[in-house]
Amino acid sequence: MLRGMTRWLLAMLLALALPATVAVAQTTSLETLLAETPSDSLPMALRRLEASPSNLATAGRAGMVLGQLHYARGEFRQAAAAFGRAAARLAPGEKPQARYAQGLAFLGLGEPIQARAALEEVARTSTSLREPALLGVAQAWEVAERPERALETLEPLLGQDLGETGPTILERIAALAERADRQDEARRARERLLRDYPRSIEAASARAHLAAAAQRPGAGTIAVVIGQFLDRSRARALASEAKRAGFPNAQVITRGQGLAAIHIVRLGAYTTPAEAREAGELAGKALGVSYQVVRAE
Repeated sequence: MLRGMTRWLLAMLLALALPATVAVAQTTSLETLLAETPSDSLPMALRRLEASPSNLATAGRAGMVLGQLHYARGEFRQAAAAFGRAAARLAPGEKPQARYAQGLAFLGLGEPIQARAALEEVARTSTSLREPALLGVAQAWEVAERPERALETLEPLLGQDLGETGPTILERIAALAERADRQDEARRARERLLRDYPRSIEAASARAHLAAAAQRPGAGTIAVVIGQFLDRSRARALASEAKRAGFPNAQVITRGQGLAAIHIVRLGAYTTPAEAREAGELAGKALGVSYQVVRAE
């Protein structure tokens, strides 16, 4: 399930947390260790500092840095454990940062129940991390193959300022609403995305949807979109994978030109929305992708 956009989302969410984590790591011994220790020896040095009983705050911050190192290497199990230890040692005001990072690590492991437990706690206790944490909760519901719960998690955020997480929140609401055949809601989310975040990467995808495919399917031929990329080679690779998975009519359709071009991976044409959704569900299980049902052109 953790492919493409999902992995990118995890990286983006963790990046939002890094500045605050670095900001609290001001203890002299930790600063000295980070400045003077070679990178290949840093994990062991951090573990020693983390195990020191003399200063719980320093140990907790060392655990945060250690968790970040594991996370960057894709070692999500070790990262989750390090962030958990940090959460137990940090002051109450710093604990949400550690629990947030731990939730992301559980998402990286594909363990949605543990991820939700950590991220829901953060959403309840932290104002600054509430929106990123709820976005992570929605991602956990998607990993658990409960897209309707993911949409329920994100919809209440529409009535507020979304901040830096806005483009991703609106993109996920649009995709989830379209998957639920709630085309008007998907259209409104994409229109707000274009209005509030016109220069975001997500806005380019929204623009393509609104211009070419974001219409409610009616009579006529219907298609299933399983991916949209700025990189044509990635689109072609997904189309080839779809063909090997039993969708021989999968193809890449390019909208726009030059740097503005978007390459859309589409399955075959279908005669009814139900038939198209069935194909989309099969593709989702086989390829680990989300899908949208659109009017074929």
